Amino acid sequence: MYEEPLHGRRFSAEADRGHVAEPASADVSLRILLAEDTEIAAEMMLAMAERLDVEMDVAHNGLNAIVMVHEAIAEGRPYSLVLMDAMMPVLDGVETARRLRQEGLDRDMLPIIAVTAATDLNEVRTYRDAGMQAFLEKPVSLEDLRATLKAWKHTPGKQVDNKRKNTLEELQKQFDQRKQTAVAALDEALEDGEFTEECVMEIRTLLHKIAGTAGSFGEASLSEDARALEGDLMKVFFDNGDVGRVIARARKILGEAI
Repeated sequence: MYEEPLHGRRFSAEADRGHVAEPASADVSLRILLAEDTEIAAEMMLAMAERLDVEMDVAHNGLNAIVMVHEAIAEGRPYSLVLMDAMMPVLDGVETARRLRQEGLDRDMLPIIAVTAATDLNEVRTYRDAGMQAFLEKPVSLEDLRATLKAWKHTPGKQVDNKRKNTLEELQKQFDQRKQTAVAALDEALEDGEFTEECVMEIRTLLHKIAGTAGSFGEASLSEDARALEGDLMKVFFDNGDVGRVIARARKILGEAI
């Protein structure tokens, strides 16, 4: 059984623990694969994994994740858990999970958790149908990650001091730069006035990345606005509506956030 999302919940796990992998033994290090294309989000997760003394590798797209899963098995050090971003280039999280399941990696062998900002009922059903067993809602906190490991009966090592010097400061600078880059792209699109599919998809990607990371920097309202703008942009584009109006609104909101 896959629990439906509840308001305010960060984690939703299977109720039937008969489908959960056995706990990692004390002499086997916990190894996690994070499939995440957004550099800032990946760095945040790596910092949290380090705090929990957990080994974490990063795949930047779905195809890369599939290769790394099989390489880990061949090396005799399989991953204990995969945290799968739902939206990635090349191959998205849903299709990646589906392919891993089709290749014989069942829930006992490889638990897969969706990491996503989209947790409405239809999205959750899509994750479940692809073979994922739960979801983590972005932005993920240290307690979210610890709860996920505990739910899957994995015990991370003791919490340690963060060895990544100035991680948060550096990531804040990267995030600020991302907002400026997005504003510049919006200005260029408005000036050009030719809202091609390539232009719209580029802006959608920028909005998606901001939506997925803004909350980690205390900008929850910007995260929600960017997510709503992403949805509005795609709806208007496919309905042949006024794309420029949505882009102008995005420019105003992001401009105020700089």
